[in-house]
Amino acid sequence: MTRAPGRGAREARAQAERPACSRRELLGLGVVAGAAALALAAGVPLAACSGPDPLEGALQSFYADREAARAVGAEVLAQEPAKPGAAEWTARVARDRAGELRELAQRDPPALAAALRAQSRDDFAQGRVRVVRGWVLSDTECGLMVLAALR
Repeated sequence: MTRAPGRGAREARAQAERPACSRRELLGLGVVAGAAALALAAGVPLAACSGPDPLEGALQSFYADREAARAVGAEVLAQEPAKPGAAEWTARVARDRAGELRELAQRDPPALAAALRAQSRDDFAQGRVRVVRGWVLSDTECGLMVLAALR
C-alpha cells in the first residue's frame, strides 16, 4: 500500500522552494558590505577582520622607558571617568589623521614620531594639556602614555 505525500513531505517541498534568505536579509547584507567597503577605502581598520592595528601597536610602544610611561598612563586613566579602551585612546591620539599615521607606523616610524612630537607641540600651543603628578602634559602625550599602560 502506497501512501500519498503527507503533510511532512509538503512542508519539506515548500522549504526547498523558499529562497535562502529574505529580501530584507539580502538588503541588510548589501548595506553591511557597502559600509565595510567604504570603511576600507577610507583607511579605517575593521577590527573583526583586520588583525592588530599597526598604529595602536606603534603608539603603545612610543616611549623608550615603557615602565615610566605605564605609570604616568595609569595616573591619566585614574583621572578619566569613562575608562575608554585602547581603540578609543588610539583614536584620540590620531584625531582625524588615523589613515596618515597608520601609514607612517607601517612605512616610516621616524616620521610617525616626528608627526606626534609636532602634534604635542600644537597641543601646548592650543592649551590641550593636563596636569599629571605635577607635570603639564599634552593630550597627545597623555594618550600615548595611557596606551602604554593598557598594553
